[in-house]
Amino acid sequence: MRTSSRVFLSLAVAIAASAQMASTTQNMRRVGSRLACQCGCPDTVASCSMLGCSFSHPAKDKIAQMQAAGVADSAIIDDFIKAYGKGIYRSEPNTFGWLVPYLALALGGVAVIWFVRRSRRPKPSLVMDPRLARYNDQIEQELQNLDK
Repeated sequence: MRTSSRVFLSLAVAIAASAQMASTTQNMRRVGSRLACQCGCPDTVASCSMLGCSFSHPAKDKIAQMQAAGVADSAIIDDFIKAYGKGIYRSEPNTFGWLVPYLALALGGVAVIWFVRRSRRPKPSLVMDPRLARYNDQIEQELQNLDK
């Protein structure tokens, strides 16, 4: 075999292995995102970033082994629920969960627009009371008398 053929073959095997690993990781994330990590963090098994987590790493391995054996995702989740209770299950966000951030953003935008418009509105001038006008006239006359 020529050297270029060996390099090409090695590269093809590496790409295939990488694609297989990415597929396995994505499948594990699909199931792991439905399970709460039990180490005390608020993350899921798939997203726990604690270094050396005592729960998520073995759980990821167990999920990968069960998926390699051909066990369905729902059966894997059921197995974890049996072992750790219903508190481990994290359901997918519903429509309300997806809408809340956008509604909060829209409400904040409306509040900002309202505040800017309110602050740019001209301030109402003093209502001219006839007595006030008389005093203003008197002040103007006295100021003119001072200038003389």
